[in-house]
Amino acid sequence: MRLAFLALLSNDVPVAARFWREARLLPQTYYDESIGYAAFETGNPGVTLSIVSRAILPALTGKATQEQAPTARQMYLSFLVDAVDTTYAQVINQGARPISQPTDHPERQSRLAHFSDPADNLIEIYQPLRPAGESAE
Repeated sequence: MRLAFLALLSNDVPVAARFWREARLLPQTYYDESIGYAAFETGNPGVTLSIVSRAILPALTGKATQEQAPTARQMYLSFLVDAVDTTYAQVINQGARPISQPTDHPERQSRLAHFSDPADNLIEIYQPLRPAGESAE
């Protein structure tokens, strides 16, 4: 597992992204208002700071409503893994609390799963989706 994203949850991604961009705290590398997401370079290769809309948490975590989504949190950690399904099974077996089972999210070009650690921190694991027709070899 490799830490890839520190995700700050926001009620207003355009305002939060503008702050980080205009205050020049970090260089912006990606922004898509339609999905409520912005990304910034951290200066640490392979680690991105992202701003994520709280409004997408139900879809992201597979919960039906905003009330069911884990919204009390201010951020979450996102780890790149080789195999989401295998890693998810391992962490759940070790006592992590399941939040959302492995699911493909084509809009994020990723397969994602979510769980919380014993301190109730939200953790995401992901792997990139393969383009149609590409094998796992």
